[in-house]
Amino acid sequence: MILPKMNKFLLIISLCFLTQCYTEPFFELTVKVVDQEINGVSDVDVKILVQDIENGEPIEDSIIALEGTTNSAGESSFSFDNKAFVTVQVCLGASGEGQYLCKDGAVYLEENKNKEFTLMLEEMGDNKNCEYCFED
Repeated sequence: MILPKMNKFLLIISLCFLTQCYTEPFFELTVKVVDQEINGVSDVDVKILVQDIENGEPIEDSIIALEGTTNSAGESSFSFDNKAFVTVQVCLGASGEGQYLCKDGAVYLEENKNKEFTLMLEEMGDNKNCEYCFED
């Protein structure tokens, strides 16, 4: 009589334990923008776009198109629902006409890790490498 009750109790406890083991995976990215002296740069525009693996170009009108601005430590954080290979573009308007500091790079997001990605701003001047800084 006590054995059937004990079996039911153990079954219920087992089910409760098994259902609490699963946790939803997370994909996080922290972008740090630094200057030539490795100091964090604040108020830098950060854009995150999905990158095409075949040609390395950002995919226009993709479902992931995030934007942010770096804080006083030069960092900006983003969260994603799925694994992705993304392009990070950073822009900072500099004194002088047409002068921008910018940099871009690609990073692969890993499951259950806050991926940290550091980019050093470079002066591009009239160079076409900063074209994405002029886009709306």
